[in-house]
Amino acid sequence: MKLYIKDRFYIPQMLPQQGKFIEFNLKRGIIAKIAITGKDKENYSIVEHPKDGKIEWDSKKDAESPLVVEFSKEELDYLKGSCESLVESAYPDDFWLTVEKIYDAANA
Repeated sequence: MKLYIKDRFYIPQMLPQQGKFIEFNLKRGIIAKIAITGKDKENYSIVEHPKDGKIEWDSKKDAESPLVVEFSKEELDYLKGSCESLVESAYPDDFWLTVEKIYDAANA
């Protein structure tokens, strides 16, 4: 699955804060795969602006070289279930594009 910076910020927001031990391990594995590293911050010129709560990055470089991640079936099922728990909540359209990407991968 190709993940862009915005996807990598959204996915942790989708994951529940509580769960069983196996769910904790799935969540930890997912987060480890998508985490924004120091190298990512440098490569994509990611800059945080804490004063206004915004984050900027080089969108052109992001579009040209997304992170390619392979999730296990269990991880995709967990992500899909997490997405399903959010369907009644309001989020920006690009958040739902990330959800759609997860559904497409889970159903492939």
